[in-house]
Amino acid sequence: QGSGGGMLEIIPNDQHYAKQWSLNNNGSFPLTPSVVGADIEMQEAWSIEQGDSNIIVCIIDSGLKLDHPAFAGRIWTNKDEIPGNGIDDDNNDLIDDVKGWDFAYEDNDPTDDYGHGTNVTGIIAANGNNSKGYAGVDWNCKLMILKGIDNANYGYYSWWIASIYYAVDHGAKVINMSLGGNGASTGLNNAVIYALQHDVTVVVCMMNTNTDAPYYPAAVPGVIAVGATNPNDTRTHPFFWGTTSGSNFGSHISVVAPGNYIYGLHYQSNTNYNSYWGGTSQAAPHVAGLCALLLAQDPSRSPALIKSIIEDTA
Repeated sequence: QGSGGGMLEIIPNDQHYAKQWSLNNNGSFPLTPSVVGADIEMQEAWSIEQGDSNIIVCIIDSGLKLDHPAFAGRIWTNKDEIPGNGIDDDNNDLIDDVKGWDFAYEDNDPTDDYGHGTNVTGIIAANGNNSKGYAGVDWNCKLMILKGIDNANYGYYSWWIASIYYAVDHGAKVINMSLGGNGASTGLNNAVIYALQHDVTVVVCMMNTNTDAPYYPAAVPGVIAVGATNPNDTRTHPFFWGTTSGSNFGSHISVVAPGNYIYGLHYQSNTNYNSYWGGTSQAAPHVAGLCALLLAQDPSRSPALIKSIIEDTA
């Protein structure tokens, strides 16, 4: 379908797409003031690129509802591992890591037991234009699911570090980290450097304390650190869930993206489309999805080039 000015637009037929103000904001979002055009112009973007199944996006989070139809055909599998034989076929010290790994509970089932990861992953890559649910930013990339947050929304740096090395060594090209800690870490810093040196783009949320306090790995040089905006195009403070919350800011921020009242998929249901989250955790995956589209267009783009493209054109 076309629009004024000659810019081609793709308008997906997903049943609840109208709630996705972040992708197309027509000013009518009911939960909070909204402004026409305060979005990431996804309908224009989809007319240019909808993704490539050769691009693997790793999501280090609370896991995923792996059987959700929104991710049918999209879950990355480790081809070097034979399912269910109880043997570490690929010699990576993990047994039967066919669908990623749960670094929180040290098993091969990265199923979401908290909800955060399913929402985040859906933002990046829910199957689009299939008349059901919501549309992700990228409709074709593969999703590597690594669980680095437990059922209480907590994670150790050691889990995140191991996840980053796993992602890089198993072919991910983009890593989304909607998480953070307030202490600097040489190990975490080195893991991020390892990713960047292997041409893996790392997208991280700024966190939600409404301050310029650095969180990690958002403050590690070279990552794309993402803050959150409201449907009315202002920095989010507060988020709907807490009066003292707000999108962090500071000299290490890279870009901002929509991050409040972000409807998405539910970790306990394939038919519940009424849940929404808010945080820089929701802003970052919009950017990670965009990184995947930019790599689908040209897989030779380096993390530094992708970061500069996004910053220069935001």
